[in-house]
Amino acid sequence: MRASRRTFLRFLGGAAIGAATGPVASAASGRRKPAGVLVDMHTHLFGIGDGGTGCVLSCKQRAHWNFQFSLKLIGLAENGHMDEDYVQWMVRQLRASSVDRAVLQAWDCRYDSAGRQDLAHTTSLYVPNEYLFRIVRRYPDLFIPCASINPARRDALDEIDSCAAAGARLVKVHPPTMALDPADPRFLPFYRRCADRGLIVMVHTGTEHSADIIGQEVADPARLRPALEAGCLVIAAHAGTRAFFDREDFYPHFREMIRRYPRLYCDTAVLASMFRFRVLPQMLRDDGVMERAVHGSDIPFPANAMVFWHRLRPADLISLVTEANLFERDWKLKRALGVPDPVFARGAALLEGASG
Repeated sequence: MRASRRTFLRFLGGAAIGAATGPVASAASGRRKPAGVLVDMHTHLFGIGDGGTGCVLSCKQRAHWNFQFSLKLIGLAENGHMDEDYVQWMVRQLRASSVDRAVLQAWDCRYDSAGRQDLAHTTSLYVPNEYLFRIVRRYPDLFIPCASINPARRDALDEIDSCAAAGARLVKVHPPTMALDPADPRFLPFYRRCADRGLIVMVHTGTEHSADIIGQEVADPARLRPALEAGCLVIAAHAGTRAFFDREDFYPHFREMIRRYPRLYCDTAVLASMFRFRVLPQMLRDDGVMERAVHGSDIPFPANAMVFWHRLRPADLISLVTEANLFERDWKLKRALGVPDPVFARGAALLEGASG
């Protein structure tokens, strides 16, 4: 009996490490794909600037624990063509998955008080829109472009027009890393222009631990009211949720706001990770929340089935912890946890509606 228990505990430990830290042998989950077009609405383009990509990774971000974690997870090395290696990893993963297409995000930097680019004080990363569109043009069957525009930049309105003309379907704003308050009244023209161009505005909400930030308070979904009242369709990325160790909790504000704003949605990005294991079960219990959710993974950040071991059937748990494809692992885990089929189809519907 003791030997059997030790064997079982070794299995759990090994599976947890495999699920959290790197590719392992693939296994079929046996769960059917949800009906409709499956779009992953939240994935990241990434780079350090080799190969002329224009990307910038700050010294602080290089020292962050998740940089080395991500390199090990994906199998990347700083070899002079790491940016291209990352793109090829994304392409291989997406083509081998059941996901039809992925929204690929750029990441704008900080700007000074005059609206000029301020890379010296950008303590996270910068992924230019020009690089994003270059990748999307190479793989139009796989990626949907989500431009990233800091509303504080002096050419923000022109950048909206340029990105919309280049085929952007969404615009991403990340207040904690971009050092801005999305409720600042100076940004009303920005939101109105996004609405006029039919661009979905995706804004990071909830606590942030993957990059250096100015503070958590600017990630409160309540600060999205100006964008909504300007007519934007807004996706509150992460639904204002928190990691299990955070004191701040903005999710109740999102839950309250969906009752008032019919054009407010959230995504499920990073909600199947080890630090937010409490979030998704809560959202599934709350009335009306899943009706406003779209599927997103937050790749390259991985889903972790082991933290949900007590909510999964043993066969599903084994299948998921041995699933090497991060796109596949993410949607299958969320579906196994009870995320309803319409969530997986809603992203494509929103994109179609916005373009119309």
